[in-house]
Amino acid sequence: MKKIVTVAETTKDFTRKSEGDVIALKDGSFLLAYMEFEGDGSDYAITRIVRKISRDGGVTWGEHKILAETAPGDINVYSPNLIHSKDGGILLIYMRQHDVHPRTTTLYVEKSVDNGETFVPFSEFAKHQEHSLCNAVVKRLTSGRLLLPVSPNALGAVLYSDDDGFTWKEANNRLFLPMRGLMEPHVEQASNGDVIMVMRSQLGSLFLSVSKDDGLTWSKPQTSGLSTPESCPEITRIPGTGDLLMIWNNSPYDPGFASHYGKRSPLTAAISKDNGKTWENIKDIECDPNRAFSNPGCRFVTDHLAVVNYWTCEYLPSWRMQDVIDLRVALIHKGWFYT
Repeated sequence: MKKIVTVAETTKDFTRKSEGDVIALKDGSFLLAYMEFEGDGSDYAITRIVRKISRDGGVTWGEHKILAETAPGDINVYSPNLIHSKDGGILLIYMRQHDVHPRTTTLYVEKSVDNGETFVPFSEFAKHQEHSLCNAVVKRLTSGRLLLPVSPNALGAVLYSDDDGFTWKEANNRLFLPMRGLMEPHVEQASNGDVIMVMRSQLGSLFLSVSKDDGLTWSKPQTSGLSTPESCPEITRIPGTGDLLMIWNNSPYDPGFASHYGKRSPLTAAISKDNGKTWENIKDIECDPNRAFSNPGCRFVTDHLAVVNYWTCEYLPSWRMQDVIDLRVALIHKGWFYT
């Protein structure tokens, strides 16, 4: 089973609705936090983070509410991440962008103890540094440690917390890739205990790094063999199987393409049954060749249902992307990934 739902459409006041994360609430409903962009919808437009709730399994979304807004003097607020805290609350992690050149950000954690109705300040860290944060990247390891991959100045880095999100430290080494560098890293723990990182680059394939010590040290990135343009991938684990799930733009690498070294279409899924060594069951979630699909975040809200959120826009006649963007979710039963 797979169903595509448009959660938030572009409007005159907010031309771009994008970059989100999803979490299951105690009553079985789902909370989706995402971004609304004013003006031209560019990455440097004024933004706010809002939420919607679905009480019918993700088919319809309502109860719109503002969670965080751009502070006076800042560029914007960006990249919501959601995860359950150990005490049953919900952590909302995001960044505030203070400056563009050089990029300066501060990372924040807010916490809800009322099932997502309200969030209050919990922690502020990596103050006025260069950590670029992507949506839907925070993960909890079997040890209880939280990992938060970031990209300081086009390098790969991982922040970790052993006190449930209150204080954070940086892993022992940063990762490098040539050309524009390493961007939008995502991580997941494999069934053998390894933590796998996948990343955006300009090198024509998805690159992977591995940590064998709960995210403290990371191997030199190596190609996965999966073709891709310059775009954001997602990696997660499928409940009940231990298999890894990759979601990315499975399209040819094309340095002559008008933007990002190739089309961000289709949006594709594949599974790995050997902890990221090989990938199979490659199939498309969306495949309209005239649209871009980007920044996927995937959460299994039940043992059987994945909610994949991503943004989409039409390509211009020049094949450049535009910042008139809608937010969608794909509701996918885990059996779909195997058939």
